[in-house]
Amino acid sequence: MAKQVKDLTSLLTSGTKTNPLHLQIADLLRERIYSKAWPPATKIPSEHELVAMFSVSRGTVRKALKALVDEGLLVQVHGKGTFVAKPSVSHASGDRPLSFAESLRQQGMNFKTHVIEKRVTVPPIEVAHGLRLAPGDPSLFVRRLRTVDSAPVLCQESWSNLIACPGLADVDFTKTSMFDAVQQCSGRRISCSHMRYTARVAGKEHSALLDCDETAAVLVLEQKICLEGGTFIEWSTTWFPPGHVLTGIVAQPH
Repeated sequence: MAKQVKDLTSLLTSGTKTNPLHLQIADLLRERIYSKAWPPATKIPSEHELVAMFSVSRGTVRKALKALVDEGLLVQVHGKGTFVAKPSVSHASGDRPLSFAESLRQQGMNFKTHVIEKRVTVPPIEVAHGLRLAPGDPSLFVRRLRTVDSAPVLCQESWSNLIACPGLADVDFTKTSMFDAVQQCSGRRISCSHMRYTARVAGKEHSALLDCDETAAVLVLEQKICLEGGTFIEWSTTWFPPGHVLTGIVAQPH
């Protein structure tokens, strides 16, 4: 873990022409949490280790950690250290997973899908566990941005089970929705999902995609989606721009 954080130090700037150093460090640590490189309950490096990694003062590190504690992303336990916070709200959505492509179509919106990133990779530990993949099993990571009239309406990041869905990596997701592609490649219908809604700070990476301020509060939806027969096929995280709400969502038809 220490190496993972140390590799990020090259992204720090002097702080004189951009955000203060403690906010830059908070951004870097926040992205480790958002990307699930640090799953819930992970103990992060100590203040002393972070000071050495980033070559900054202890006060700067403490300000960065406090910002993430105040956001609810980290929890500090006296005498034990600082840990990634566990999710506070979770519920199953029964047999009605959300297909945002279908929802936008039903609302008559002319949207475009931009594939920002697409690669076959070994998923983070938490994702692999959620998809019931063995260590080293491949997954397909896709980051897509959907826009309406050139304005972002959502950013979706997904990890998909390639073992249960061969051929998925060859799909053109600018033309085909993930839900449709999964059902075509697997030969089975999507049947259910588990959802979790959270409020987060956009952060540097997602604010650039959603065209908002880095400190803006945004709504994030996580879905863990099942095929018929109970096979977990996809873990997705959907980010919405500030001010957007989930209304008029159309369920995937059966």
